[in-house]
Amino acid sequence: MRRPWLLLASLAMASGLAWRWLDPADLRLRMDPRSREIALIVPAETVGRRTAAAVLQSLPELAAPEQRTALRAQLASPSVNSAQRVTLGFVPGEPAALSLDTPDVAEGGKIVPGLARVQLRGVPHGYLLVHADPASGLLEAASRRRWLGRALIEAGAQAETATIAVGESDDGAFLVATIAFAYRTGEEAEDALVRLTEKQGDYEALGFAARPGTDRITRRTKLLVVRLDIETDLVLQGLRRR
Repeated sequence: MRRPWLLLASLAMASGLAWRWLDPADLRLRMDPRSREIALIVPAETVGRRTAAAVLQSLPELAAPEQRTALRAQLASPSVNSAQRVTLGFVPGEPAALSLDTPDVAEGGKIVPGLARVQLRGVPHGYLLVHADPASGLLEAASRRRWLGRALIEAGAQAETATIAVGESDDGAFLVATIAFAYRTGEEAEDALVRLTEKQGDYEALGFAARPGTDRITRRTKLLVVRLDIETDLVLQGLRRR
């Protein structure tokens, strides 16, 4: 059986980090608050990035099959490239809504958690942020398209939300992504970390190395954060097969 392409990551580590103490402000955008998944694209950061076009063209996988062709055409339009900020909102049962330079609002709208913004700044040349609340829809798409190994899918199954930030290394050799799962309790987060580290060396499931003390940070923050550095050529091969 062919292994999911993302399992060929050259480095994988679980780290809670110290984001909880940074207390970043939330971003409230003029978007439909019913959106189950939202994507925020920073077009300026996509310039010169080898992975950007293929990764952004994978976003329609979060929409219904009959909507994907039109959404890919929208994402490829020149107006998207010239915008300062592009957002996509996915409301179940409705067409995905793409907006250019989506304004901030004081009330209503859709909230991008402050920690997610820190996550995007934490990857080099971060050009894409996807936040899912609940996490289930994003995980279903990732499992269906074999973007993630089964161990990571299972670890995120009990999470309340999932956030993915995507960027690229300075030399373009690696796609760099972080996946953050937020749990109801510290115990659930720690259990998820244990399940991942038990797969150490099992590349079919995607093995992980956890930094010393990660279990304490994960329990305290209720967050499990996994970083993946994947060779750019493997990313392009995997996405272009779809």
